[in-house]
Amino acid sequence: MKVFRAVVLAGSTTLCTVGPAAAQGDLIGPHSSVGLAVKLSTLGVGVDAAFPVLERANVRVGFSAFTFNHDFDTDGLTLAANLKLRSFSAYFDWFAFGGGFHISPGVMLYNGNEVNAVATVGSQTFSLGDDRLVSDRANPVTGTGKASYERVAPSLLIGWGNIVPHGDRRWSIPFELGAVYSRAPVLTLSLLGSACAQNGTNCRNIATDPTLQADVTRQQAKVNSDLSSLKAFPVVSLGFSYKF
Repeated sequence: MKVFRAVVLAGSTTLCTVGPAAAQGDLIGPHSSVGLAVKLSTLGVGVDAAFPVLERANVRVGFSAFTFNHDFDTDGLTLAANLKLRSFSAYFDWFAFGGGFHISPGVMLYNGNEVNAVATVGSQTFSLGDDRLVSDRANPVTGTGKASYERVAPSLLIGWGNIVPHGDRRWSIPFELGAVYSRAPVLTLSLLGSACAQNGTNCRNIATDPTLQADVTRQQAKVNSDLSSLKAFPVVSLGFSYKF
């Protein structure tokens, strides 16, 4: 029994001495460093910074941005659309098998992705709600539209490549795919000017006429119904990283 107690005491002493050091090693790991990555993705052009927090895990933050302009027609309305992508995200990169493959749950802390559009109508007829109308030449129809997402959204990515590679290697080519899950984008539509019957009579101001305002509401609801399936924003990215 005395021998057994001596072994237990020695083991307890060793654990008390080595335990904190081991925990610190697991927390920080032997490859502590900082990695930066430049990437191109469906969220835009971005920069990520990663910091090891466990032997097989990094914490990563990143910012992406992109702007694109395009004109298109819908139901006779010409929309000069401006796509603006702005996002800031944080991820926990878990390298489950010790290699480059990782699973990255995260959150988009700022989702500034949105579409702004300026609407104009030529001499052709256009649809508004349930009516076919024509723009009044004396007071042509113009307007604006905006579609935006919730500002905060969870995300999940899988990928290959470690921004902070182990060993003496300094660089990597990270690739990821996944999705950001959010409320579907919501369109807000505002129209001004006067709209007339197709024969050019019965012209009314869209901003004040209750029937035309109801048509604007129906048109807005129609577009939002079409957008309701866009609750997940796909993410595909490819980048180049360097460890400092």
